[in-house]
Amino acid sequence: MPIKIRCKECSVVLVVPDKAAGRAVKCKECGARINVPVPKQPGDAPAPAAAADGSAAPPKRKPRPQRPAPGPPANSDDLFGGLDLRRVEDSAQKICPACASKVDEEDIECPNCGVNIETGALSEQQRKRRARKGPPPEEFYKVIWSNGWKFTMAHKRFIVQTGIIWALSATMVILAAFVMKWYVTTRAEELIASAEGGVTISDTGVLIEPGEGEAKYDDVKYTSGSTLLTDGKLLLPTPTMAAFFSPPSYFWSFIFLIFVLSFGGWAWTLSAKVVEVTMHNEKKIKRFQTDMYGNMTKGFTTIFWPIVLMYPVIWIPLAMLAAGMSPNVSLITFLILFMIPYVIFLPIAVIHMAQPYTYRAWLINWMSKDLLSTFAPTAYVSALFFVLVLLIPLGAAVGIAVGWDQFSNFYMSRLEVPALGAMFGYTAEHANSTGSFIFYRMPFLFAVSFLTLTIFFMLLAIPSIFMMRVFGLFGLYFRPDLALCVEQVPLSPAGFGPRFLAIQVDAIVATVMCGAAFKGSGFVSGLVGMLYNSETARVIAYYATMIISTLTALGFYFANWESGSGRATLGKWTFGMIVLQDDNSPMPFKLALKRAAASVLSILSLGGTFIMCAFRSDHRAAHDLMTKTKVIWRGDENM
Repeated sequence: MPIKIRCKECSVVLVVPDKAAGRAVKCKECGARINVPVPKQPGDAPAPAAAADGSAAPPKRKPRPQRPAPGPPANSDDLFGGLDLRRVEDSAQKICPACASKVDEEDIECPNCGVNIETGALSEQQRKRRARKGPPPEEFYKVIWSNGWKFTMAHKRFIVQTGIIWALSATMVILAAFVMKWYVTTRAEELIASAEGGVTISDTGVLIEPGEGEAKYDDVKYTSGSTLLTDGKLLLPTPTMAAFFSPPSYFWSFIFLIFVLSFGGWAWTLSAKVVEVTMHNEKKIKRFQTDMYGNMTKGFTTIFWPIVLMYPVIWIPLAMLAAGMSPNVSLITFLILFMIPYVIFLPIAVIHMAQPYTYRAWLINWMSKDLLSTFAPTAYVSALFFVLVLLIPLGAAVGIAVGWDQFSNFYMSRLEVPALGAMFGYTAEHANSTGSFIFYRMPFLFAVSFLTLTIFFMLLAIPSIFMMRVFGLFGLYFRPDLALCVEQVPLSPAGFGPRFLAIQVDAIVATVMCGAAFKGSGFVSGLVGMLYNSETARVIAYYATMIISTLTALGFYFANWESGSGRATLGKWTFGMIVLQDDNSPMPFKLALKRAAASVLSILSLGGTFIMCAFRSDHRAAHDLMTKTKVIWRGDENM
């Protein structure tokens, strides 16, 4: 029968075979020597004691053998009828009085439930832990290093995937910027070279005055009788601005934006998944599917989250610029305000972004409350993120920006020209030709950037994924201190804060629509001016078309989306809200159109009729009351 022994050095309980009785064994944990006692046999009797006079004591009477407990009758159906339950309990094993778990003799509190074994009550420390409904926060600082590193090494494929996605996105951003610069420079030079006759090019624009002769610019001939002239003159944008606002520049600007969004979108998507897995106390990501379109959609968070979060002060750079301060000073101020959320609020925001309802991550008041309640751990995690993830990329970006000329000359003279020259006989004189640029310079730049950045971003992905796990552990240990919104009561009114955020998203969509309307207005007004040969008709047509097209586009956007299957605009749907009538039925298109028209009051009153929803219990604005509609949470079932 196996023998249980306890090491006196480390208190580890060992089980050894009965053959080891009377011998010495070595502890598996600390290596100490342990003597194994010889167990007593059931039939062994104690040695007889000697009498007081030295004679042998009389033998004791043998105890009467006890009769065995009567068993069940032979024909009984009760299989356990003769079982003595008093002998079932193992009196040698100590158990917890609360949860009946096995405990060691030295344990004061039960490792399973935390109850004091002697008193059966919770200690003050255990009571505080249970009140928080989570792991003890003091263990956070010890756990993050080992847990984060173990998690990172268990997800090596995400290191490779992250490095490749970031390298491809950054390469396309660099390529788009490179192509735009080449195109704008080349196109501006072509426009300057095309100027003939009465054409004056200055920093303010291109002035065309053909006079009695003929002027030529951009392969267009102008005479004094041209319908395009006003009072014999025509002012056009500078060659650089004309090249910048042209279809090729629009295309490469779009490519630039798409891959900027893809870069940041992958970081937000993966962070949210890692935080979600960590806060569910899971060790590994089992299923995770994403796509480029989803990354780009999530990438809007990269740009708009810090702007919306810092909304009360983000206008300071514009005010500085309007006051006549240097554009460089205004730009630096904007960048500092833009980076503050990433340096201070990012750990809290990532946790909120991983929840079903993310709107609190966009509001400075909620972020400030969470920051104050978790100031020490937030500062610790933010410092780790800055040192491990942000410091090297920011240093490299600042170094390249400051020494751009040296960097560009090094690339051209040491990499591009020697490599392309050895392969294709390329020289620096061929740099600006269209054929060399498309077939030689662009592929070479893509290859060099992608290979270099893949190595760089794979190395950067290691601390990045580590920090994503740290963010998740931060949320796990400090969940009670964070105002997380994991659910909403369906059909309950949405408050002022979420609705204000939705307006910001819809304002971006409206700005794009207004830009398209302005472009269309310029085209229509130009046609009207040519038909009627009148500057007055052209101006009237421009403003009339701009107003009509803008109102039509905005009315169609708000009315069509809020009366459609989604029952919400893009901004409202992003934050989990829908628009219904008072009886909880969807709005028809006509009512939605009236609601869109009534919302113009918010613009005319500078937001006054909208702010009133912050002071009403039903959170309704003026246009809600006028059309008998309401903005409510759509519920978790549709998330």
